Amino acid sequence: MDRVARGNDMDSGATQKGGQEPPGPTVPMTRSGVGLILSVGDSCHDLLGWRPEQMVGSSSTRFIHPDDQPSAIAAWVKMIDSSDGTGVWRGRYQSAWGTWVWVETVNRYGGPDDPTVSTTVTGVTAEQVSMEERLYARSQLLSRLSDALPVGVFQVNLAGHVTFTNDRLHVIVGVGLRATIAEQMASIADEDRPLFEAALATAFADHPVEDVELRLRLPTGDGERVCLLGLRTLTDSTGVVSGAVGCLSDVTERAQLRKELEVRASVDALTSCLNRAATLELVDRTVSAPDGDGGNAVVFIDLDRFKAVNDDLGHAAGDRLLVEVAERLRDTLRPGDHVGRFGGDEFLVICPGVDTADQAREIAERIATVLTSTVDIESRPVQLRASVGVAWTTESLKADTLIAWADSAMYESKRLGSPAVTLFTGPGGGGGTFPVAVPVAG
Repeated sequence: MDRVARGNDMDSGATQKGGQEPPGPTVPMTRSGVGLILSVGDSCHDLLGWRPEQMVGSSSTRFIHPDDQPSAIAAWVKMIDSSDGTGVWRGRYQSAWGTWVWVETVNRYGGPDDPTVSTTVTGVTAEQVSMEERLYARSQLLSRLSDALPVGVFQVNLAGHVTFTNDRLHVIVGVGLRATIAEQMASIADEDRPLFEAALATAFADHPVEDVELRLRLPTGDGERVCLLGLRTLTDSTGVVSGAVGCLSDVTERAQLRKELEVRASVDALTSCLNRAATLELVDRTVSAPDGDGGNAVVFIDLDRFKAVNDDLGHAAGDRLLVEVAERLRDTLRPGDHVGRFGGDEFLVICPGVDTADQAREIAERIATVLTSTVDIESRPVQLRASVGVAWTTESLKADTLIAWADSAMYESKRLGSPAVTLFTGPGGGGGTFPVAVPVAG
């Protein structure tokens, strides 16, 4: 079975409605702990048309309607696990006449020392049959509707037991029917599991839950799936919370599209560096609230004689040179550093967590070194040179201020002639506000 049944298990003390006696005979039956029929009374012929020898040795499920088998199994397990070993189930048995007969079974489990189940099978009244048929029709309608939904649906009680699922849920989570909600949702990423548990607790506290984003890592190894979870509280006839019903929507494609759009909005298409807007935003986040006792550095890079490459070799060659510069910068950066394309031939490197001005200068020197070489473009050697300036501070600043300092340092390097690095420490830098030119070995 692929779901928990909309079962008909009843309390062990159930009686016929209005005290009516059930029609037809009562059939005694003995079954093993796994439901194998061991003995049947002769009265089964009057109720179901079978002779005892036609039933003995068969599994009970052979005679139970396929739609009723899940509820029968659930009631059987509940009976065995109960403290008194008793239980009542109502459903349809197949008769020898080719019809389905509504019956009620009262089961008593002998326990570990006597692992057999004593059963009495009785027919139910016409009124009860009509009620069961209506309940079945409604249950079947809800089942078919839930299976037609494009979202996964599940029901869980306060003890964490799964009492209902639809087919779509198992497709989404990649897990077949499980007894507990923890097992059913085992594919939720470990880091998102607290979100799911908190959402369940909220629903159990009688509050709705909307659009909790969860990542699933499927056991089949098909990659990560992104889902949205919604929950609603379920209550019993007295208004007491009894559990929750949830919907799980697969929004992986939507999440991927959103991520792609975010990347397109923040990344330069040619160099795959941050674009100007994203660079400014990152600088602002980095320098507006310095972390700890260290400082932050920004390195401003301007390619020398780039216009000549475009004029002599064409814009396609210029584009390839920009891509080469971006790759060299990324290979030089520390973990946590970022590079952005600030203008046509200008790049900005954001370096958070730079402890000293000397460390900022060393970063800029490495950048200047990798941008001082000969590069083959269109099978022709091109001299790659760049003017590099770096600004460092421990102060909380506006992004424009620190970038302006780095820009000023870059122009000082350009005035001094490449290769050279100029350090601008700024207020709080410990070295004054004057640029310091640092030659780079060429």
